[in-house]
Amino acid sequence: MLAHEAGFRLIAGVDEAGRGPWAGPVVAAAVILSRRLSGIRIDDSKRLTPRQRERAYAALLESARIGVGIVHAGLIDHHDIRQATLRAMEQAVAQLALRPDVILVDGRDVPSVAVPCWPIVGGDGISYLIACASIVAKVTRDHLMRFYHRLFPEYRFDAHKGYGTLLHLEALRRYGPSPLHRMSFRPLALLSS
Repeated sequence: MLAHEAGFRLIAGVDEAGRGPWAGPVVAAAVILSRRLSGIRIDDSKRLTPRQRERAYAALLESARIGVGIVHAGLIDHHDIRQATLRAMEQAVAQLALRPDVILVDGRDVPSVAVPCWPIVGGDGISYLIACASIVAKVTRDHLMRFYHRLFPEYRFDAHKGYGTLLHLEALRRYGPSPLHRMSFRPLALLSS
């Protein structure tokens, strides 16, 4: 890994889940791991099955230092999704029990933290640590959306996790938005106009 070759010892990977959905929070995770996990598939969370993600998530909870940041729909609407994502990343880094020497961040934008950050476009498919963070962020968000389904079952958050699907659009047309919906996102902005 280039960060190790550059002399950094304590490296964190940071990624987010939930930039695009119409409902629910954006979740970021920061992960520090001293060694690769044996017998566990680690990859960009989108390339793993739900079962593989859950298995990797459980192994990471046991082996890694993890920080999680969550920014809910109201703040997403108040700022914008980019600023909300950066805020979630800052929260995730702040939750780490150890201060990393460097942070590898998926994408072009980096959070405002007192640690050097290296943005890596497509980092969740390149960096093992960013892939770990991708898994933690995705599984954490999926768990939250299943919990929200119990609060608002009519929206079927368990099925689509807040993403824009026909099922979700039909629920919005029938019931209107819930407190979890991002009113600045289409089609919610269109429904309210």
